[in-house]
Amino acid sequence: MSKVLSFFRESSSLKLIAVSFGIALISYFIQKPLPSIFLGLRLFAFVLFVYAIIRFRK
Repeated sequence: MSKVLSFFRESSSLKLIAVSFGIALISYFIQKPLPSIFLGLRLFAFVLFVYAIIRFRK
């Protein structure tokens, strides 16, 4: 768990934005069979994107 948290704290904003776009892209492929996981991944990608934008502006 500490490795995951350190990844979000230490990585650059552009890397976080790329990861959020990757998660959003992957979520499109599971939209039909697993709609609840699709919504969760999209929400996580959005939150990660907003976090990266906030870190980019500081």
